[in-house]
Amino acid sequence: MEKYAVIGNPINHSLSPSMHNAAFRSEERDANYEAIQVSVEAFDAEIAHLLAGDFNGFNVTVPFKERIIPHLDELSPFAKRCGAVNTVIKADGKWLGDNTDGAGFMEGLHEIKAVTSEDRILIIGAGGASKAIYLALADASPQQLVIANRTVEKAAAMVQKTHEAWSLAKAEKYLADFTIIIQTTSIGLPASKNETPIQLTNLQAGTVVVDIIYNPAETAFLKQAKTKGAVIQNGLPMFSGQGALAYQRWTGHMPNLEVMKKKLLEELGGQSSL
Repeated sequence: MEKYAVIGNPINHSLSPSMHNAAFRSEERDANYEAIQVSVEAFDAEIAHLLAGDFNGFNVTVPFKERIIPHLDELSPFAKRCGAVNTVIKADGKWLGDNTDGAGFMEGLHEIKAVTSEDRILIIGAGGASKAIYLALADASPQQLVIANRTVEKAAAMVQKTHEAWSLAKAEKYLADFTIIIQTTSIGLPASKNETPIQLTNLQAGTVVVDIIYNPAETAFLKQAKTKGAVIQNGLPMFSGQGALAYQRWTGHMPNLEVMKKKLLEELGGQSSL
């Protein structure tokens, strides 16, 4: 049996096992996918143990998308660009790191909005997922692209003078200037379900607001955005998109995406993009 897993901390909220196992069953593939919580403090020892085992591939989520890189043999060109890995593939005895977050995000965003040269985009957060999303959006050449982060220096290191790095306070002040706003931090997960990274007082109606969290289906951030008349989307389209691309990297073919989405909707009680 092929073995796959998602590693992270926390990981109990992840629906990756349900999504991938549904896809495996739909094509009668002898494979299983599980969630594994890895210690933040003992990460190096625990990941070395897992990579030495009999797994065929992994997904990587918060907070290990960057920390896993030294443990891998090679990186894809996109993973090198963003310095973060969300998909690990075993090939010829070597571990290869890839990143499907950027492409998965763009597929999801295009369900509600195609990025144009007129768009002014704000990304909140400068973590592993943010890097991939930032690069994918930068390739679309919007008019303005800003990363706002609690630590401005981290955002500045990501954009490297190509785009703008702001404080969260500045982002709050000029929120009305943006046509697309993307929340990429872990704020809004069950441990912080009532919190938001910024206040949306200055948000304009009609703005596209995306939170890449998919469980819960509606974070406090999206609830605030909805009351302001925004066009909102949760992280389910990105999640299923990046998962399907990871599946392709492992197996050599795309899964049945509708099967994956259906299973996710069942797990989330029928809610998807809101």
